Amino acid sequence: MMNNSYGVKRVLEPQHVLSTSAWKVDNNREIYPNEIRVSIKKLHLEGTSFKQICIESNNNLDKIKDRIIDIVIKRGKLHNPVTDTGGLLYGIVEKIGDDYNNKKGLEVGDEIICNASLAAIPLYISRITKIDMAYNQVDVEGYAILFDEFPIVKRPEGVPLNLLLFAFDESGTMYTVSKYAKDKKNFLIVGSNLLANSLYGFAIRKVAGPDAKIVCLIDNKSEVLLKGKSIDLLLNNVFSEIYYVNILKPMECLEKLNADSFFDLSVNCADIPGAETINILATKSGGAVFFANLINNYNIALYLTEAISRQLDIRCADGYLEEYDEFDIKIVQDLAPFLERALVTEMKVEDNIAYPLGRSKKGFELSGYRKSLVEDFICESRAMTTVLDEILSVAKYDCNVLITGDTGVGKEKVATIIQKNSNRRMQPFVKINCAAISENLIESELFGYEKGSFTGANSAGKKGYFELADNGIIFLDEIGDLPPDLQAKLLRVIQDGEFYRVGGTEPIKTNVRIISATNRNLEKLIEEKKFRRDLYYRLNVFPIRVPTLDERKAEIPALVEYFMGKYMDKFGIKRTIDEDAMVCLKECSWPGNIRELENVVQRLLITSRDETISVLDVMKELHTDLFEKGSVNFEDASFDETSRMNLDEMVGSFEKNIIQYACEKHGSTRKAAKAIGISQTQLVRKKSKYNII
Repeated sequence: MMNNSYGVKRVLEPQHVLSTSAWKVDNNREIYPNEIRVSIKKLHLEGTSFKQICIESNNNLDKIKDRIIDIVIKRGKLHNPVTDTGGLLYGIVEKIGDDYNNKKGLEVGDEIICNASLAAIPLYISRITKIDMAYNQVDVEGYAILFDEFPIVKRPEGVPLNLLLFAFDESGTMYTVSKYAKDKKNFLIVGSNLLANSLYGFAIRKVAGPDAKIVCLIDNKSEVLLKGKSIDLLLNNVFSEIYYVNILKPMECLEKLNADSFFDLSVNCADIPGAETINILATKSGGAVFFANLINNYNIALYLTEAISRQLDIRCADGYLEEYDEFDIKIVQDLAPFLERALVTEMKVEDNIAYPLGRSKKGFELSGYRKSLVEDFICESRAMTTVLDEILSVAKYDCNVLITGDTGVGKEKVATIIQKNSNRRMQPFVKINCAAISENLIESELFGYEKGSFTGANSAGKKGYFELADNGIIFLDEIGDLPPDLQAKLLRVIQDGEFYRVGGTEPIKTNVRIISATNRNLEKLIEEKKFRRDLYYRLNVFPIRVPTLDERKAEIPALVEYFMGKYMDKFGIKRTIDEDAMVCLKECSWPGNIRELENVVQRLLITSRDETISVLDVMKELHTDLFEKGSVNFEDASFDETSRMNLDEMVGSFEKNIIQYACEKHGSTRKAAKAIGISQTQLVRKKSKYNII
């Protein structure tokens, strides 16, 4: 029987990984012999995670609490899926297993800090009683399960707990930076949190001495939560210079510093991807660059050093080091007098392009980095931004995903993005539409068959889709149409990791990640005994619902522009679209969702007689029945300079007939206005203008 080393028995989804890598863990309060249970009192959230939760919750304290608890409910641990980070915990030992390797001599009732990330720790939260916005911490009621491999520190006396947790969250990086700082004179610290910058600056100052030059760059969008004379005194003692800048504009920052290739050692503790460029450019050849935050693009930093032909020692955040807890405790003891007298100001989190997913002031436009992850996926609405966060979060974890949504919303596109951002992206990606395969062939298509297993079978046999997808991902579209007998066989594949070919007697092992999709209500199918409940739970480890186009109309202009560009190249034509025509497309209903919109754009490109697609073109395409009632036949009309007509009269007559017909057909002004793509107020005004009853 498999033992519980590293907490493997606690892993629920997917199997055969450690708890840190798992999507979901078992947070049952009953402990195994080599575990301890801790009554948790305070949690420190890693800075990137805390900021993301604040942004998502619009800085509402109740919503922040709900979001934290929601993550724990979904995952059995406080492992933020958006930032892929955790934090630290403080609590009181409640129960110790008989086989627990008690290296620290712990006893029930001891106050401890666990120095392993919350991303690895099964825990349960019953209530959050307080939020400390300055230190990224929450006071909680609940428990955590700790394995005997986890590093644990007994709470030292006379040390402020909030500052100690904040320092410990930097892991061994601060200790390593201090060792590198010996015998060096010029230092740069780049960040978006003044407290984090101060910790690194203080650690360097203790080693480098009073003559060292330590420059601090703070992102100008950062909230300074700790203020007062004691903080001013601390900053004056630590830093030679402080600049508030936009750290996403590295060339401006360098110009401000007047220090290209100047510093012996630089530290980046910002929670903003893209800030790494400053550190690389500002550090001289042979110097060292430390990235203290895991969200920064370490790989981009390596590419930058190649592009500028500069030899640098680039270090990413250090994990566990034997000596760092004592080092951090001493730093906190020295800093405590400054911070205990600090004034705490109110936090105002801004949803801006700086963090962390590239959101812009005009909405939710993706940054270049995010675009590289999602390619041509259009995301310019709040509804789809939330979905995209979920997609990129779950992609990293090897768990099954169920994508739901109406026909034409882009479920296959979502599956493709998950595959391209998963750890299996270099392995096979097999797509199957379960509704498109006849019922008598679907088993052999999925699982293959042996030679001679049925009439017409290939003489050499055939591999099925699951065999072809081994070590990769299989996408089962329209999973709700899978026949009941195949549902049972699919369940066995998920549970046992093996299947039999049709006509075969030897089990075939398979290792696949399953992404499934449906436009049907599977829970209703379960009630109707048409879909297995146990299969549903195995497929629905992480659900993603893709909203309809009517729920994300803000994206219609971007989608139209994208499809126009795509098909103008294909058809060899050039078109633009009127602003009124775009407004009309936005106000229409799209029961066929993105697929319907794409088809309409194709037809508009083909049928439009002018280089500019007009609102008339859109009306003719979407409301053919209305045009059949019009009094003027535009298709057959032939106008030249000798023709006698009054354009205003002709357009007015046509508009009157359209409005009259829409009102007769739809009854209410609201429905009629929606049908022809104008507001209800506009329709009422035009009815009055044309005396339509």
